[in-house]
Amino acid sequence: MEATKLDATLETRKSKEGNDYQVIVIKLTSNYEKLVFLDRAELELLSISNSNSRK
Repeated sequence: MEATKLDATLETRKSKEGNDYQVIVIKLTSNYEKLVFLDRAELELLSISNSNSRK
């Protein structure tokens, strides 16, 4: 399978209860977004990856 680049961002949002959470927002079309919810391990991997890329 060929690799495809996606327009995606990691965002911090607020739940209806007022709690912050992080979600990957993939912009599929100009009027449709796919939200990808991450568990704690996946968030930690992103954090490690980001800190390693800044060194």
